[in-house]
Amino acid sequence: MATPKKGQGIAFKIPGLDEAAAPAAESPAEPRAGQPRTGVGMLSRLIQGAQADTEAVSRLNAEIDRLKLQVGEQLVDPRQIVLTRWADRHPDSFASAAFLELKQEIESAGGNVQPVKLRPLRGALADQADGPRFELVYGSRRTRACLELGLPVRAVVDEHIDDQALYVQMQRENRGRANLSAWEQGVSYHKALSEGLFPSARRLAEQIGLDHSNVAKALRVAELPHEVVGAFRSPVDIQFRWAVALDKAWQQHPDAVLSAARQLAGRQVRPAAAEVFRALTEAATTRPARKVAPASQTLALAGGRKAVIRAGKAGAVSIDLPRGSVPAGRWADFETALQTLLDSLQDGR
Repeated sequence: MATPKKGQGIAFKIPGLDEAAAPAAESPAEPRAGQPRTGVGMLSRLIQGAQADTEAVSRLNAEIDRLKLQVGEQLVDPRQIVLTRWADRHPDSFASAAFLELKQEIESAGGNVQPVKLRPLRGALADQADGPRFELVYGSRRTRACLELGLPVRAVVDEHIDDQALYVQMQRENRGRANLSAWEQGVSYHKALSEGLFPSARRLAEQIGLDHSNVAKALRVAELPHEVVGAFRSPVDIQFRWAVALDKAWQQHPDAVLSAARQLAGRQVRPAAAEVFRALTEAATTRPARKVAPASQTLALAGGRKAVIRAGKAGAVSIDLPRGSVPAGRWADFETALQTLLDSLQDGR
């Protein structure tokens, strides 16, 4: 009698199969025609079956996306969101390398990972049918990226936030991500103060957690004449460390600074921001060359006579008049007239 080989006679029981069709003492039967012979083949059949039910797959994906949302988050169509009136991003911010990088990250992730914050829209716009439903508290770059990509925005909605709290949260959130330029901050602070959102710049600084000197510098930039701001390629190029010097130059020599700004803005190729700053501040410190008075000047008098005005040392001036030019009885009138002339010259300096 032959010795059984190792493993011979071992059978596997598969639930659901007819045990009578595959006795344990016999070798496993060959698969019926059309059945897969390997595990890979069986997996392939399962995949094909799932793909056939596309509606079920879509529902499953939607449920997965819903479960990914944290408590209190929702997906919002970016077309239903409007910017707050205190929105502080300049359009150039959405053409920067930093924004393009953020947009690529959101595209690769299939949406914004960090939610934006919204509040229900108030006022006339809220009553429009099929119009926007939300006002943005913070997250303008993420919202803009999703809008351009055609993706919904992951958001949280706060129904009870007031105007001042909205402004404070917007400012603090911006500093935690891509901070605003000096000009963007200054324009935002100026608007908040002009609308009475805060009683003073110092109080505003306290609420948003900034040093008062930084708020003051930003306000200086925002209050520069539009000609000075327009001399730069973009307002966002103006740096905080230039604020005091630019404002001082404009205040002390407005004509010179404005003239230099217009020349810079008229160039076909705009210079770099640092060069613009240097040109504007140097325009205020460069004094026009003083005209040197001639050593002497001759004046023609009646009767063919001449008078000579001479410039002496240390700025002294002497007048040589021919004898008899001033009659003896008119010396007092001559002195009065000369004094009046000198006084008017002094006042016109």
